[in-house]
Amino acid sequence: MNHLENISPKRNRWYWYLLVFGLSYLIANIIGSIPLMVLIFSKTMQSGDAGVAAAIAKGDIAAAGVDSNLYLASMMFVFVVFLFAMIFLVRKIQGRSWPQVVNGTSRVRWRHALAGFAVWGVLNILLMGVSIMISPEDYEFRFDGWQFFWLVVISFVMIPLQTTCEEYGFRGYLAQGIGSWMRNRWAVLIITSVAFGLMHSANPEVKEYGYGIMMAQYITMGLILGVVTLLDDGIEVAMGIHAANNIFASVLLTFKGSVLPTAALFMAKETDPVIDFVSVVVVGVVAVVILARIYKWRFGVMNERIELPNFDKQQAE
Repeated sequence: MNHLENISPKRNRWYWYLLVFGLSYLIANIIGSIPLMVLIFSKTMQSGDAGVAAAIAKGDIAAAGVDSNLYLASMMFVFVVFLFAMIFLVRKIQGRSWPQVVNGTSRVRWRHALAGFAVWGVLNILLMGVSIMISPEDYEFRFDGWQFFWLVVISFVMIPLQTTCEEYGFRGYLAQGIGSWMRNRWAVLIITSVAFGLMHSANPEVKEYGYGIMMAQYITMGLILGVVTLLDDGIEVAMGIHAANNIFASVLLTFKGSVLPTAALFMAKETDPVIDFVSVVVVGVVAVVILARIYKWRFGVMNERIELPNFDKQQAE
């Protein structure tokens, strides 16, 4: 095992992690938010209505008259800056390269990311297809050729960077810190999953459908991504799954109150958050089983103590 074990003890106290996250957040909100601020300013000036800024900030882009693709790109750019800020700061402050945070080695296993993307994407498309066949009246088909073309381009270019930002931060970087402090994989799984869920508590879906059920859905997704990370000894599969999940929500199927208000091919007229939660659980279990067979994962590794040879060597010296 390498991901949680093969890390440098350099500046590994909790406050260094807080510093990296804090500085990255600051940089992302200063530099990364520039496109969104320009969008808000230009729309406010065009309309002469100060309420436009509030509408855009709340994600009500229809009321603000903002192009959904432009809004999506502006929102994703914040995460792109956040990702590269974290990579730079982790390297400079704690001496860990991008691959070392991804899986504890010197190279990234991109095929694992593609496998996660393919498995999750296919399962969700199949589930959507079955649902549409059973209840076609619950879905509205929408297709605007030029708008959809740019949606696909923006989604496939920028959403993987957004989801990689979250995977790198939670199941890559933070997981290594928690693992080094607690030496327990279950603690890594639970803490990062709960933190992942809480990070999404400001999403519009929470207000639309209720805090409890949406937190259950977010934390469950975090658990799925955490399990595949711990079993695969790296975040690549989780990167692929997360990217497929968000691209699916952006390009193929959206719903009222979605954090990604795009011109997706289908709009769900009615959304039952309980059914969505059950769907996440079912798809997650099936995906883990399929990927476990592909990569011959050992589930027993979850109970193994995290050994840190670099830390032990430093203590011995």
